[in-house]
Amino acid sequence: MPHPEYKPPGENDVRSPCPALNCLANHGFLPRSGKDFSMSELIDALKKGFNLSGAFASMQALTAFTMYGKLFQKISLSDLQRHGVLEHDASLTRQDAAIGDHVKVDNALVDLLLTYKVNEKINIESLAKLHHVRYADSKERNKDFYYGWRQKSLSFGESSLLLCIIGAATNKEIDTKVAEILFKKEKLADEWKASETPIGFFEILNYQKEIEKKAEEVKPK
Repeated sequence: MPHPEYKPPGENDVRSPCPALNCLANHGFLPRSGKDFSMSELIDALKKGFNLSGAFASMQALTAFTMYGKLFQKISLSDLQRHGVLEHDASLTRQDAAIGDHVKVDNALVDLLLTYKVNEKINIESLAKLHHVRYADSKERNKDFYYGWRQKSLSFGESSLLLCIIGAATNKEIDTKVAEILFKKEKLADEWKASETPIGFFEILNYQKEIEKKAEEVKPK
C-alpha cells in the first residue's frame, strides 16, 4: 500500500527537531501545519504511521505532552523546539542550539551519517560509531555543551527507535537511500515498509541497550 501523499511544509507550517514527527506531518498522519494537535491525534499518528503498539504510542505521547507542560492542552511541533527538554546537544542530524540551527536538518551531518554505512546500510555499528563522533565534535565546538545521563539516554533511545521502526522490515538495517530521504526530505521512501507487528516499549529499550553496548565496543581508544 502506498504511503499517504507527501507534502513538504509550507511557509506558515511549523516543524520540530525530530525528523520522525516531521515526517508524520509531511505525510498527513499529523496535521500538515504541525499545529495544535491533541494527545489522541499523536497516538493515532504513531500507530498508523509507524505501527507502534497502542501502549507504547500512548507512553510516548504522554511523555511529550507532560514534559512540555501541555498535558490537558493541544501541542504544536514548534513546542518541541525548546532546547534541553527532548532536543539535546550532539544530535546526529542537527547542530547544537548554541552554535547553529537545532531545528532544521543539517544536510552535511546527514552526509556524515551516511559515510558510516556498512554494505550500503545504516546499522547498529554505524550509529554506535557516529555517537562518538558527534559527541566529540559538540564538546569541542560548543562552550555550552551539556550531555548528561538523560541526554545520553535520549540520544541512544532515538537511535533504537530509528533502527527498530525504519529498519523494521530489513533486520534493523536501513538502506542508505531510505535514510537519506528520511532525514533530508523528512519523507518515507516509496520502498519503505512498516513493521508487520506492532512495536512495543521493551523492543526499543532492549535494542537501546544493544546500541549502548556496541558503542562501548567501538569507543575510540
